[in-house]
Amino acid sequence: MRPQAQTSVLSQSLISLGLIGSFLIAGIVIAVVLSTGSLNTGLQVLLIPFIITAVVLIFANPYYGIIIYLHYSFIFVAITRYVSGPLGLFVDIILFLTVLSTFTKIEWRSLRQLNTGIFYLIISWFIYTVLQLLNPEATNPTAWFYAIRGISLYAATAVPLALLLYNKQKDLEHFIKLILGWSVFASFWGMKQITIGLDFGEQRWFDTIGNVTHFIDGRIRAFSLFSDAGQNGTTMAYASFIAMVMALGPYERKKKIRYLLIGLICFIGFTISASRGPLFVVVTGFILYLFLIKRFRILAVGLVIGAFVFAFLKFTYIGNSNYQIFRLRTALDPNDASLLVRLSNQKTLRQYLESRPFGSGIGSSYYWANKYYPGSFLSKIPVDSWFVNIWVENGVIGLALHFLAISYVIVMGFYNTYKTKNPDLKQKLMAIYGGFVGVVVASFGNPVFGQAPLGALMYLSMVFLSIASLMDKEKNAVSVNELLT
Repeated sequence: MRPQAQTSVLSQSLISLGLIGSFLIAGIVIAVVLSTGSLNTGLQVLLIPFIITAVVLIFANPYYGIIIYLHYSFIFVAITRYVSGPLGLFVDIILFLTVLSTFTKIEWRSLRQLNTGIFYLIISWFIYTVLQLLNPEATNPTAWFYAIRGISLYAATAVPLALLLYNKQKDLEHFIKLILGWSVFASFWGMKQITIGLDFGEQRWFDTIGNVTHFIDGRIRAFSLFSDAGQNGTTMAYASFIAMVMALGPYERKKKIRYLLIGLICFIGFTISASRGPLFVVVTGFILYLFLIKRFRILAVGLVIGAFVFAFLKFTYIGNSNYQIFRLRTALDPNDASLLVRLSNQKTLRQYLESRPFGSGIGSSYYWANKYYPGSFLSKIPVDSWFVNIWVENGVIGLALHFLAISYVIVMGFYNTYKTKNPDLKQKLMAIYGGFVGVVVASFGNPVFGQAPLGALMYLSMVFLSIASLMDKEKNAVSVNELLT
């Protein structure tokens, strides 16, 4: 079902009732805050009208469940800095309610839309991770439950839902607008952190968790709405790339200028994160973009310019007074302390996993191990890469299965994008494809692929890239003349 589809009178009544109830509850919030004197309690109550509205919308039309999932993925980490509680579990609730609503409303013949390679690969990966409950190395089901959500559960839920509900050209248009809208906001929020300072919630997080990794050489690394500066930098680089590719598309001048401005704003958001890995999102993305448009001369020029930039960063010290340039330069230093520590950790993990082809079990690595397996061997070794985390917890077999699904999207995405005839759709697909592969490359150095908000963006990108050939056949295809008017 889609929002433009005809909605029953009962559904309209439910939506109206939910919205009225939300406003009434919102009015009670002030009284609660005044009577309890507790800001946290007041903020918790403030969330109630939004929760009611979300539930009403999801059951009125499951399409809204995907929309809410995308929006919530951008903000829930930031909310946890002000409101205590398991707000991350709301992602599970949103997806569960959306699945429930879908099966009460969708026509059964529509399930044929699930007959795609990406669906079977994602479900196979999910089944493998469920079977990790039998792994004798991991003995805490609670750790497995919390860790599996980001590793496979969200993907196994979001991908089928998108195949059924969020699979049209207009959805891809909405997807890109949502990414860029939130990214511009997040970029400005990061600028606020650098220029004005942290608010009380951010300062509390910084003092208790973030100061070790987010205060380097006397400077704060902007983390914006997200879990850390690495996730912020990667998301901003991803959005910046998408916007800049869209600015090169077959659109009118005003639209191109708007995309270019968004790209520059998001690129600034990337630089103030002082994160080095996200640079590969932009570099990888543009190399693929030039291949897709068959501009090999431009690609050659770009590679030459890239070689000069590499030489500038690698063999000179010019600009070291600029913190962002200095941080980028350290990414190319083979003797960088951070890199040496990571390589040493991976060598230790390789020895540990030699006798464990299925890994140590989901939820047994660094972060979750500290919480549920304190004092264990893996609790002492940081996992600084998404793929290293998959390797440690699922073994070489699990890593191969996981990467098979990603490789399928990379190959099929390139083929489908290259063959697309619709110029507007092709431009959007090139933006999404380059960004997706760029995040995959960045995930070799940082655990960003499955974290919010990139996790949700990657899973839906998998769907768009896998079914692009079907989208290209839609009757409402946009012509070049329509784009330029």
